[in-house]
Amino acid sequence: MENENSVEESLTAAISGREWLAQRLVAPWWYHPCLGLLAGALTAVGIARNGTFFAWAVVGYSIGCGLVMWANQRRVGVSMRYFDRAMSSVFVAQVLCMALVAAVACWLEFSRNLRGALLVAALCEFGITLLFGYWSDRVLRQRIVSLQR
Repeated sequence: MENENSVEESLTAAISGREWLAQRLVAPWWYHPCLGLLAGALTAVGIARNGTFFAWAVVGYSIGCGLVMWANQRRVGVSMRYFDRAMSSVFVAQVLCMALVAAVACWLEFSRNLRGALLVAALCEFGITLLFGYWSDRVLRQRIVSLQR
């Protein structure tokens, strides 16, 4: 009987450890908004209509995203393979949506001379980043929960 209790206690400890790990692995409150601001800012830079400025903005965006991801990785303290099939699908859908919004905004701004389309797109890019970011958090939580069973 004592052996059964220790098994139950061990399982309980393992499950609570995974719950703690799940909370650490899921992005903190600041992660997706920071990436969204960077994506929106990059889109908004197109208003300047300056290729050199935009190229430097892409460099700044890349460095900014790298720093946000690095800060989150330091916070988590563990490394894992995030991109399984489900997570990759979410990421591909996000990139396609953002590319579509940016392409339509550029067409409206530059071909149709509709001023402000890139600003609207920048807000949309922020929202898309939040939406898909929280969706990827949900997929990650489901993956961790499935490991507990």
